[in-house]
Amino acid sequence: MPEPSLPSLLIVADSPEALTDLCGISLLERTRRIVRQLGFREATILSNSINSISEHLARQSWHGGDVSPEFRERKGSPVIVGDVQNWLSTGRILVVFADYYCDGRLLQAMAEATTNTVLMDSNPPRNCAPLWKDLERRASGWFCGMALLDQEWLSKQDPRALLIDALLLDAEAGRIASLDISRQQTYVPDLRKKLRPVCFPAPTPQCRRLAEHLLQDAAQSGTLDIPALIHAPIETWIASQIWKTSIRPNQITFATMLVGLSVTLLYATGRLWSGTVFALIVGILDGVDGKLARIKVETTVLGKLEHGLDYVVEFSWWTALAHYFYAKDQSPNAYLMLLLLFGSDLVDRLAKRSARKRSGRSLDDVASFDRVVRGVGGRRNIYIWIFTLGLVLGVPANAFVALCWWGAATAAVHLIRALQIGRASSPTTVRLD
Repeated sequence: MPEPSLPSLLIVADSPEALTDLCGISLLERTRRIVRQLGFREATILSNSINSISEHLARQSWHGGDVSPEFRERKGSPVIVGDVQNWLSTGRILVVFADYYCDGRLLQAMAEATTNTVLMDSNPPRNCAPLWKDLERRASGWFCGMALLDQEWLSKQDPRALLIDALLLDAEAGRIASLDISRQQTYVPDLRKKLRPVCFPAPTPQCRRLAEHLLQDAAQSGTLDIPALIHAPIETWIASQIWKTSIRPNQITFATMLVGLSVTLLYATGRLWSGTVFALIVGILDGVDGKLARIKVETTVLGKLEHGLDYVVEFSWWTALAHYFYAKDQSPNAYLMLLLLFGSDLVDRLAKRSARKRSGRSLDDVASFDRVVRGVGGRRNIYIWIFTLGLVLGVPANAFVALCWWGAATAAVHLIRALQIGRASSPTTVRLD
């Protein structure tokens, strides 16, 4: 059974549209992975081609704790009201058409709705227009493949009526609520950017590349530092080569960690150029696993712990450099500089946590000034660029000292900004341009 706060789940999955592949997984499998993240553990899959659907899910499933499907076969092509009436006897039901791609935020909003609701989009983004050109626009917009219904509504409908027609007729008459995608919240704190949620029907082969581009854009973090801006297209290309293989994001995370530990060893033994080359590679690989996990909806507990592992590995680099420069008498204050960097990073994290509580946003993305600081402020990618410049100029020890002070300066700026935000009378007074 689903969690008490969640409705029952019915996934309408007719072949071949529900099996349309986008970025390595089908629309149906993508739906199953998203609803699992929302807490659903069971679902009924209604289909006119049960054998092909069940075989497909058995091949694509990847998580041990997946949503358990119960298959029910129906006849005919369009879904009629009777198909759902015969299944639900009490309570609420979330009906999801698997031949649509739908942003996870929309699935969550529909699952949390308290009244009968149909998902609509009155104004799809211009870049989505080719995906909707073959479907009719109703008065309130385009139907987006999802509805939350209760048994009372279903009992009043003609069982022979097409389900979508019944939904749209009542939505236009005001007898059922509409959740308009164009009016939903666009800011995504974890990605540090505004990202309008989108929904679209299974794309034609001619539009598949456009659809996959939309998914890639939804997986890209915003407000990046300058090196990450250069890394981003490289990461996207690597992810696009991987998503149709059996390689998992966690495997990339593990490989990245091994390369990162190699950097520590190389730095500790004085092979600074080799270590820096590997560190630059880590800067790219570190973005691939998260991007791939978001594209394929394969986030795991280990993936969420990745930031902690990154922190440990990164500071092992600076510790190794401090050890090397101190042992070689190239920087007698190397350990003091390391302590400065560690303390600055701690202050920086506390400042960001405070600002996020006050503003609801990452401190890197509260205002234009903060986005500029994010672009050049002290963090791993910037530190490695500073150190690379020092190697080129033949002053690596001085570059190490410089990156430590750069981290301290960044922390000071963030601390001031956090205090400014804290003095605001309320979070709504903070400028969010």
